[in-house]
Amino acid sequence: MRLVCVLSALDVKPLQSNGDGWVGELVRGVGFEPTNPYGTAPGLSALLTKYIGYLLAKKVLKPATIERKVKTIRSMVQNHGVDLANPEAFVRFLNTVDWASGTKEIAVDSYRDYLHMMGLTHIQLPHIRREETLPFIPLESELDALIAAVTLKVSAFLRLLKDTGVRPIEAWRLTWLDLDIPNRSVTITPAKYSRPRKLKINEPTLNVILSLPRHTQYVWSPSGVKDRFTVELAHFTRNYCKQRKRIAAKLRNPRLRQISLRTFRHWKATMEYAKTKDIVHVKQLLGHKNIQNTLKYIHLANALTTSTSEYVSKVATTVDEACALIDRGFEYVCAMDDTKLFRKRK
Repeated sequence: MRLVCVLSALDVKPLQSNGDGWVGELVRGVGFEPTNPYGTAPGLSALLTKYIGYLLAKKVLKPATIERKVKTIRSMVQNHGVDLANPEAFVRFLNTVDWASGTKEIAVDSYRDYLHMMGLTHIQLPHIRREETLPFIPLESELDALIAAVTLKVSAFLRLLKDTGVRPIEAWRLTWLDLDIPNRSVTITPAKYSRPRKLKINEPTLNVILSLPRHTQYVWSPSGVKDRFTVELAHFTRNYCKQRKRIAAKLRNPRLRQISLRTFRHWKATMEYAKTKDIVHVKQLLGHKNIQNTLKYIHLANALTTSTSEYVSKVATTVDEACALIDRGFEYVCAMDDTKLFRKRK
């Protein structure tokens, strides 16, 4: 079956943006301006503008979701020559393209929205079975190597991710008022409809965060405008990736290039379960509503326990020494001869 797609019949109305909001950033980010297309096939700019307007009208999608859908449609047309007017051609493309199952699932969801925009709600698209993969879990020494080598602002951000296991976007939303300095904790505004929580951070992490300049009410956002958070975090992530690449080359450790911002969350959850053996505690730490999302960390923790059961041991003879070790992530083991033994996984 082939669909007739005539742009003139779409009632295309260019999006109006003063360039300050995330919509303006989005249309520039996918490679076109709302009223001045460039670098796109004839008619594609108007179609993508219409598509963004349709997604915005749903009023349930987050900016990052809309951006991902728009970029997927654009990529299929520009980079792969997919005929959006032909659902059968789209299915053939899915069967031949070398994409991960998660990416294909996004493509199906994006194309379904396109069909609905065209009023074609009766067309059935294939169901993609997502292949589950386990995240990369680095050594703590590798995380610490990155934290020590990046710039101050990035280092503070990575320290927060390591201490709390929050999502990057949750960390980006942190305000100065969310810092509970006396109790060394932070209040987390949830993302992805998860649960709010209050989490402890180490004193060195708190001190580094407090050393940052205060330009807005938000710790990380330079503009303080919520609509720009997604764009700002994307720019911050690209900056981090550049620094990570340089550090990996300098230290001659290619594993460092596998450490994304989300890797810190996976590492924290895995280490927390390895330490506590309490999956409900890990679920609450991550803010998950469904424990099924947390269960994978049991397997990861058990695998690491059997394959890399090596620890750094320290001895404390005073209360101050013990507190300093705990702040550095060491856990108490036992007492011997008026000393206390602590350990931390390498």
